[in-house]
Amino acid sequence: MRRPPTELAVACLVLLAFITDPVLADVASFIKGDRAPCSNEGEVVRLQDSKFKQDWSSCFRCICKNGFVECRKGAEECGLMEDCAVVMPREGCCARCKGCWYNGTEHASHTEWNDEGKLLRCEAGVVTISRPECYLPCDSPKHQRHNHYNCPVCEECIINGQPVWEGRDVRISEEPCLSCRCVRGALSCTKRACPVLPCAVSQQYTPPGECCPRCSHPTADKILPISGYSLPKPCIIGKEFHAHQSPFRVDPCTDCTCMNGTAVCTRHTCPVLTCGARALPPPPGKCCPECPQIEEAKAACVVAGKTYQDGETWQLDACKSCECHGGEPRCAMERCKTLSCPPDQTLRQLPGQCCPKCVDIDGICTVFGDPHYKTFDGKFYSFQGSCKYQLVSDCKNHTFSIRISNDARNTSHSSWTRTATLRIGSTKINMGKRMRIKVNGQRITLPHSINGVADISRSNGSVILKAEIGVQMLWDGDGFLEVTVSSSYKGKLCGLCGNFNSVARDDMRTRDGRLLNDTWRFGSSWRVGGHRACTRRQERPGGISRCRQSKLTKVRRLCRVFDHHKAFAECGAKVNPHNYKEACLLDACSCTGFRCHCAAFRAYARECARVGAEPLNWVHAAWCEGPPPQWLNRGGRKGFGRAAKSKDTSLLNIGALPKRNTSRSRPPPPILH
Repeated sequence: MRRPPTELAVACLVLLAFITDPVLADVASFIKGDRAPCSNEGEVVRLQDSKFKQDWSSCFRCICKNGFVECRKGAEECGLMEDCAVVMPREGCCARCKGCWYNGTEHASHTEWNDEGKLLRCEAGVVTISRPECYLPCDSPKHQRHNHYNCPVCEECIINGQPVWEGRDVRISEEPCLSCRCVRGALSCTKRACPVLPCAVSQQYTPPGECCPRCSHPTADKILPISGYSLPKPCIIGKEFHAHQSPFRVDPCTDCTCMNGTAVCTRHTCPVLTCGARALPPPPGKCCPECPQIEEAKAACVVAGKTYQDGETWQLDACKSCECHGGEPRCAMERCKTLSCPPDQTLRQLPGQCCPKCVDIDGICTVFGDPHYKTFDGKFYSFQGSCKYQLVSDCKNHTFSIRISNDARNTSHSSWTRTATLRIGSTKINMGKRMRIKVNGQRITLPHSINGVADISRSNGSVILKAEIGVQMLWDGDGFLEVTVSSSYKGKLCGLCGNFNSVARDDMRTRDGRLLNDTWRFGSSWRVGGHRACTRRQERPGGISRCRQSKLTKVRRLCRVFDHHKAFAECGAKVNPHNYKEACLLDACSCTGFRCHCAAFRAYARECARVGAEPLNWVHAAWCEGPPPQWLNRGGRKGFGRAAKSKDTSLLNIGALPKRNTSRSRPPPPILH
């Protein structure tokens, strides 16, 4: 049952407590409620409701992920707080960093603007005015107006042997405050002065690889306006107090004036140095360090026992390269941007690339139990059809198709996946019971390789098929099937596994393109092979209502392990077990096989492992291995009925069923990626 919108919105805000972010953590401290479930996987959940005292949607962006509402901060609406040095009183849901007043205009902290060739930056109540220094890493620069502080440019976007890609920044290790950027095929390099910080020098630190220091601990604004008074505010820099309009000096390079609570500082930008660690401290009366005098330039560089001639370049890795200058190696390194990926993408370091990129996540479709389906986009549904069906197919380029055959198990309502068949061109690979594999009708032994098509192996009690076209299948020989497709198939698929377009809401499209809410009609539309492929007459099942009360009580006790056992506690906070619990109830009530409830636990354990919360010893916790609990067979040795002569061979009659060939149940299949 879906929760009302208000409950959903209030509950999802509690998710902020699970996010390690200073803005969110502060807000989460006064929000109470429960984590809210959701069904439309990957879709945005809105937080607007008339019962809220304020509109929270401007501060948080919430989506449905793994069956729970997950909220992240809305950085653009609230503003960045990670490096805030002075925190102001809260307004609404957003914490505020102290801004700056300059020439009658308010500027937010961390913002920059230009004025007549000068660069101005606001940093928590301090405006730093500087003039960037140009640097020319080439012998013949072009003098032209350029949007990178109007510096002369080099015609080739290379510095110290390191290519500078369009729109990217490159830094040199000897001078981390120098930034080179390629714009419209020309290279422009500038050095900027670091902004003046309001904290004491003893409270400043410089992160590795960064140019400028930061304040280690934010402080609250100590001077608040007094109601009814409009007196000018003083300035506090470190531990020093400065009155309005009073001048003061922070260091030999910086002169400041306090202007009504905002310190306006003019800072000299030191020239670019290429001597790195050999730089000498500033001489008396000067503010900039200097390079030592070189008596005689060397003709080569020796690095790690290897000699490089003057002007020769070499690559250290995908991000860094060096060039020999007068016997001194000078290196440049590409600077990577901080990326935040959408829910259907992940940050991945691609081979040969310097910076990680947001790439589409591979799609995973799961089939288990009496059959239950989780589509590539996260749609969860049950369909007990007992015929042959198109599970997934490349409906755009027709590169592959996967069909499954469901067996009725000699029942009037249940079914299970008996075989899965992959077709790639003229190759047909059939995966059947007990992990029997056939290629083009011929039984094979594993491992087996089909040249240019696929490799098939056995691992951890399952068969793994890896096709070269970007399709993988995992089959346990007993109804559990997992299909993984490359992100290159996004928006190209159709079948019971959906269309793989990152929208779960439209996965139930029939063969003729109609969008349905009826799972029986949807599933039946993908039937193939005619009536001869069916193992019983096709009738709509009746759900768990056909489970008699005495059996249903024990079934519920069996399936509540999802919510009450510590083995699933960690995963329960990351992946909502609701759909798997419902599958457990349906399977345990209607199945006449061996421990059928375990299929739902196995599928849930797979999902948990993918989010880094694999449940430990879950097979014992769920009674999928070892002796059954005593209460399970109480009231009759052979089932749930009162009569001992009952022929009910339900999965809950575990003790009366023959054991498998092995003494232990099959372990969960391995994670493919």
